[in-house]
Amino acid sequence: MTLRALAVGVIGVIALCIVTPYFDLVQQGSRIVANHLPIGVMFLFLVFLVIVNPVIGWLRRRAFTRAEIAVALIMVMVASSVPGIGYATIMLPLLIAPSYFATPENKWTARFGEYIPSWFVPHGENVGKWFYEGLPAHHSIPWHAWLGPLGVWAVYALLFWGSYFFLGCLLRKQWIEHERLTFPLAQVPLDIMGTSERPAGFTPFLRSAPMWLGFLIVFAFHGTNSLHTYFGFFPEFKLTDIAIGKGFVTFPLNAWNTMLWNIYPSMIGIAFLLSSEIGFSLWFFYWFNKFQKLAIVVSGLEGPEQVGGFSSTVFFRAQEAGAFAAVAFFFFWGARKQLGETLRASLRGQWDPKEPVAPHMALVWFAVCVALLGVFSVMAGMNWWAAVLTMVIFYVVAIGLTRMVSAGGTMYVECSFMPHDVVNNFLGMRGYGFRNMTVIQFPQRILMFNQEVTWWPYMMNSFKIAHHSDLRGRHVGAAVLIALLVAVPLSCYTALRLYYTVGGLELDRTVAQDGARWPFDKIASFIESPMEPSRMAIGATIFGAVFTLMLLSLNRSYLWWRLNPLAYIMGSTGTLEQIWLSVFIGWLISTLILRYSGLRMYRRLRPFFLGLLLGEFTAAAFWMILDYHTGLKTHRIFP
Repeated sequence: MTLRALAVGVIGVIALCIVTPYFDLVQQGSRIVANHLPIGVMFLFLVFLVIVNPVIGWLRRRAFTRAEIAVALIMVMVASSVPGIGYATIMLPLLIAPSYFATPENKWTARFGEYIPSWFVPHGENVGKWFYEGLPAHHSIPWHAWLGPLGVWAVYALLFWGSYFFLGCLLRKQWIEHERLTFPLAQVPLDIMGTSERPAGFTPFLRSAPMWLGFLIVFAFHGTNSLHTYFGFFPEFKLTDIAIGKGFVTFPLNAWNTMLWNIYPSMIGIAFLLSSEIGFSLWFFYWFNKFQKLAIVVSGLEGPEQVGGFSSTVFFRAQEAGAFAAVAFFFFWGARKQLGETLRASLRGQWDPKEPVAPHMALVWFAVCVALLGVFSVMAGMNWWAAVLTMVIFYVVAIGLTRMVSAGGTMYVECSFMPHDVVNNFLGMRGYGFRNMTVIQFPQRILMFNQEVTWWPYMMNSFKIAHHSDLRGRHVGAAVLIALLVAVPLSCYTALRLYYTVGGLELDRTVAQDGARWPFDKIASFIESPMEPSRMAIGATIFGAVFTLMLLSLNRSYLWWRLNPLAYIMGSTGTLEQIWLSVFIGWLISTLILRYSGLRMYRRLRPFFLGLLLGEFTAAAFWMILDYHTGLKTHRIFP
């Protein structure tokens, strides 16, 4: 690791922290960071590789090496979610919402105001009013009111990400070297760089004719649709949000009336890279869930003649929770011997230099981070058992989502339940406690709600990139720490200035208003009508866990078994609703090519499908920049 690699990484982090809040909240088009292969990260990576590095090589005759580029890429990747909906832009309105949106009608203050610790949120005259309505002339941002809460949540976030980092250190060797997970998303920048020691300009991959064919097809497609948005007389080719479900009007198929068809070229490209097993399982479990819904409607459990208060939404979410628990248990149980050997070797001083820290110390530091997070929760008023239970659910979900990205290669992941949903199903609202419910909403909403940018998959992809770039582990750890220490304060500063300058009421409503109100509306409804323990939800959770364990066992025992349980955990999510058709198309093409043309043809076509991905990302970046200069807003190319 060199100082210039760190410098380039810091510059990339600063760039994302400056532009992400503006594009997310003001422009409201394609998000710079909204998945686990972010447009912003890939754009900066390509600009540096194709333009900047050749210039550096020409001026100094010493272009950046593959390892140096990997360091900068890792820094930008792990910091990418911080300035957007993974932290800053979602956190700030959440801290203001309890006071600003409280009214005599919703009774927020009376219902749960006493449960919010004073040190969680900013206080002061006009702090919330100016945040949402804009700063009056000749007034300055009330920084003094924000320093305390921003410091509190910065410490919490760094501890949270730190626990993920050290848990990743424990699992890095198991996932990358022993299980040899494919990490399809990490392979994209690795393929682009190629094997050259100093990749610069148009690498062999970027000189590939099939890649440019795929790239230009998608770039031209989005260019035509964007010109239609600007001028109207250009043709429009609509491939997203096609409401195919409107055709299902008769019973019982009207249970599918919300079905959408979305075709994203980039998702087709990624699906082409996935294993046949993962690609097949994703679309199979989408339809498995649809037929479950159909069976529920036909049976009369839900519909106009609904009986027993049955809710398919609760039923599916409870299944999903059981599936996540089973996945986490199975993978830890299966890795127990290898982890034990690794820890024993570490205690003897025998550990791989690619490890950021010795594995036994990673375990210690993970425990320290979790303990401090628990202390934070107890100081905020939570019962110790509620804090522990919630943290366990956090990590169970993180393991499932990260495994889905690392092994499955899905850019978008989601779980449709929150930790409080699981606890309420088993204990009821009174058993969980109103104070616990109120306190947990803050970290839950800030760091877990938007799973499409959850942090741990970025870290595990970074470990994969570091492994293939022969980086020393301690260099990776230092780069990650520097990136986060830069990103956290700068992203909060940038986002806070934007909120006060423009006014939260003028910014993206889904983030600044609806997203900030949602947890408190939820608390108010629970307090007004407390949930009781649900036998149906408990049964569905147990079913989901047992069914997933069965799938996992079959998947490990029989080579012919084609269903991967990682796809089952996403079966009922809105994310799979968005991407299933693109996944099906990519899977079908790759399956037909492998069966009828062989592996050689598959490898020859691989650049074409990666070109679809790069073409869509580049088109989104190009039109985002043009929209900024023309003032066009809400022009979205990529979700």
